[in-house]
Amino acid sequence: MKRTHVVSLEAVWADRLGIDSTEGVGDELAARFEHLSQYVLCGGMPPRGKAGSAEAATAYGDLWVLAGFLADARHVINGQETAR
Repeated sequence: MKRTHVVSLEAVWADRLGIDSTEGVGDELAARFEHLSQYVLCGGMPPRGKAGSAEAATAYGDLWVLAGFLADARHVINGQETAR
């Protein structure tokens, strides 16, 4: 029989983000969203076809993290497990 260890969404993401406490997950995700939105909305994005910068790589990483969190949140809402 396979045993299931239930872990909260916050605990999974605290682990993924390298945060010691689940209380900081919301703040970290909000900061990443703010950085990404400022980069996109305030003209930080280079024109299409132009080489990006380190900030562009960071913004892409922020987008990747936020998309992953939203996918996991959708799984939780649908009653599915979140992989650790």
